[in-house]
Amino acid sequence: MESYDEIIGFDYTDENEWKNWIGEKFLPLHEQLSIILKLRESLENILKTNLKEAFSQRYIQEILLGGITKEGEYTPNSLAKLYKSILGISINPKEWVAYCRAGLDPVENGIEYKFEDTSFLAFITEIKELAEEILSKIGTEPQVVKDKEIEEIINTPEKILEIIKEIYKSIMSISANYDYHMFFILNTRCIPRFFIEKAYPKLKENLEKVAEVLELEEKFVMNVGDEKVKRDYTLIGHKGNGFADVLFDMQHTIWNYFNFSKENFWNGEKWIDSKGIREIFSEVLQPRDLWQEYKEKIERIVTPLRRIEFETTDIGVIGYNETLYFVVRNALVIKAFNSYSPRTTYAFFDENFSIPFTEFMGKILPYIFTGIVLIEPAEGIPYPEVLSGIKNIDLILRFHNLWMD
Repeated sequence: MESYDEIIGFDYTDENEWKNWIGEKFLPLHEQLSIILKLRESLENILKTNLKEAFSQRYIQEILLGGITKEGEYTPNSLAKLYKSILGISINPKEWVAYCRAGLDPVENGIEYKFEDTSFLAFITEIKELAEEILSKIGTEPQVVKDKEIEEIINTPEKILEIIKEIYKSIMSISANYDYHMFFILNTRCIPRFFIEKAYPKLKENLEKVAEVLELEEKFVMNVGDEKVKRDYTLIGHKGNGFADVLFDMQHTIWNYFNFSKENFWNGEKWIDSKGIREIFSEVLQPRDLWQEYKEKIERIVTPLRRIEFETTDIGVIGYNETLYFVVRNALVIKAFNSYSPRTTYAFFDENFSIPFTEFMGKILPYIFTGIVLIEPAEGIPYPEVLSGIKNIDLILRFHNLWMD
């Protein structure tokens, strides 16, 4: 294979190709996600309006009590347990059973329902917001979920499983694990111009056009007199909050939620129960660990990056910490460091050297192309005490090795 043009299967230079892909993949996903959120809203309104009347409906009894044992426990395939895990809707089953055993009507004697936040709702909400942002980039308004669709699920509560299955299939279909559009987005995160043009030859004549469509920009231009070297090693990447940037966020959000090696993770607002999300999808299929699966695919191309070996130095600390900073001055990488904590400027790895920027990039190109290593110009000057005494810095490059995640 000479280039990815031979296998990618779509015209990445065609704006309509990208728009059609977004419409085909993201409109159905947005609708499925919206159904879950509107279903929760509808059930909350039903219970708030008249609790006694609500409990007289068969579907409410199934949603809140389906699969409850005589001891007030959830059975493994309990519908009530599923709705609690997905939508956060529940009553105390032990309390319900206790009232019934005492010959009392639970509703008339003060039993209460609960609506709580769940990790699955956080997942649905985050993916939906990203889908809306992506659709807005092509000027497409998602359709509003019809009340009839919600009524059909409420009247047949187990239909929620069909929606869960469709959400999973839609997520799979847009992930870089299986979709070359999203793989292309990973390739263009931040990479030297010559390498992305080598992988995708049509970019040699169409890079400016593609940059306009996907909102790419120059992230760094070398301070060197050789115009060819300057052009070739100009870093091309995603504009902040641009089209490609939002798609990139979508991919990494998917990998966060489908990284089942972790019991939980912090999504920026709350701790997410990864195990619980996996269990919900396990009700309808065997969910794949998309992050581990992708890493295994990449390992067939390149080995995990534990260190960077140059003629003059060996940066082995990558094997212990996933994030490093590299200092570039006058076309040379002159320093690498990291920091033990964002609250301190103490660097437990701090090495000075002199490596040509071109040689440095040559060592990591396969990793940044596949998206397993992320590089980006650091904002401002991190840990200024570590950089004291260094003048005329051209670039501080943040290097993040995702194999360590």
